[in-house]
Amino acid sequence: MVKTAVSRKMIVEGLMSLGLKRGDDVLVHSAFSSLGYVEDGPRTVIEALLEVVGSEGTVMMPWPLGNSYLARVFSEQPGVISSQHPTHAVSATGARARMYLKNHLESPTACGPETPYGRLIKANGYILLLGVDQDRNTTLHAVEEMADAPYLSEKTVTYVDADGQTRQKTLKKFPGPHRNFIGLDRLFREEGVMRVGRIGNAVVRLLRAGDMAEVALTALRKDPAAFLCANPNCADCVSQRGRIKQARLQQESFILTAFSSELVADLKEMLAILQGQGISHLELGRVAGRSVLEMTPVERTRLRQELKAHQFSVSAINPEWNRWPITEDPDPDLARFREILKVAQFFDCQHLVISSFKVPAREENRYRDQVLFRLTEMVKLARDQHITLLLENEPGFYAASSDRCADLVESVGSLFLRLAFNPANFARGGEKPFLGISSHIRKMAGQVYINDALFSGSPQLPGQGNAEIKELISILRCRSFDSFFCLKPGLGAGKENFNRAAECFWQMLAEM
Repeated sequence: MVKTAVSRKMIVEGLMSLGLKRGDDVLVHSAFSSLGYVEDGPRTVIEALLEVVGSEGTVMMPWPLGNSYLARVFSEQPGVISSQHPTHAVSATGARARMYLKNHLESPTACGPETPYGRLIKANGYILLLGVDQDRNTTLHAVEEMADAPYLSEKTVTYVDADGQTRQKTLKKFPGPHRNFIGLDRLFREEGVMRVGRIGNAVVRLLRAGDMAEVALTALRKDPAAFLCANPNCADCVSQRGRIKQARLQQESFILTAFSSELVADLKEMLAILQGQGISHLELGRVAGRSVLEMTPVERTRLRQELKAHQFSVSAINPEWNRWPITEDPDPDLARFREILKVAQFFDCQHLVISSFKVPAREENRYRDQVLFRLTEMVKLARDQHITLLLENEPGFYAASSDRCADLVESVGSLFLRLAFNPANFARGGEKPFLGISSHIRKMAGQVYINDALFSGSPQLPGQGNAEIKELISILRCRSFDSFFCLKPGLGAGKENFNRAAECFWQMLAEM
């Protein structure tokens, strides 16, 4: 640690040794206290900066962003002007101060091409990090704008203008709450766009803005999450990674959804997990341990409001219907089925997942006509409400095999009956969903579950079992499958299992 006072001469020599010189334009981010004891305080640092760049250069500091003591003192100096901006104002003095600050408030974004940050990139001026790290490098937000990062959003702010009037402004492509700019430090050193030194106790970094932007933009185009941290418990970066995934899904014909029963009980946590995976649709099974059919009207209303508030749509209702013996009286079931259709309408949902009745073992063929009759009656009721039934293949139920699934769909002969194609269940039944099942059966799918299992029945992560899930996803994308892929891993409810399965899906998609 430096014991002696830091002088103006020491600062000048330190800046020049890094490469700053007369005529340069420099944007300074600082922590004044990092220098140690400075003779005559912050004005010494300001005078040293002005001496190095001379009257031909320009010195700028963001203010009030970061609440830097040095920046505040700088903004109060004679001859220093400040841009009018509610969130990312800059103070400047020197030869090109007015050029850099011109019409900052009129820019639709805070850090774009017509702001001091964007103009510094274009001029290939300097960024000086005086006792601070890349986390304070605001110009990197301009790079995010250049890349049109999917996680940027709009923000409406209130401010007081030069005339003392309270105003509002909506800023587009506004930078989010957390970044991993620190993780770029090594990249900048290795690419030779940054020099590092020391003045007093402060570690000092000097970067060429244009060169830095080129390196950072290349990294961001290679990986849209390059500026985000990988901490699974950082809610900000998890959410922003989700927006990247959501943007990726917009390039696809299918819609990605998830089965609520395999997530977590708490609804808000459930929605946060889904948003982190770019998912904005939900197949409603159980929420907080209860089926939507078991909820009171008030509870359903609250659930619908919460989904709407978080911009979620219901892709299907899965009430675990038709899961009882075919030998039971059908009349009460049909009456209850009418209530289920009303629930689907309440959630603005046009799909209902159903099972195909339990039948006595080894007597399936005997009950075929009864199953078909009941299913036909249900389809008629659903058709009247413009709701499509999705018949799921399940072990132990009539439609366990692909042949029986196809027979039921073809025999009913309605556009309002499709398959909820479950690859893991087909594998459990000894069928290969891609190589062993006819393509015309896949074309009956109104939904395909993203899950996997071994022929022995054991659930696996997607792509690690015998359900040929990667091949199914690929071939369906080839024909622009425009319905639902639903994440239903079958690994046990919980955040960790769901996220592991979801990441397998994303990895498979990245390989296609």
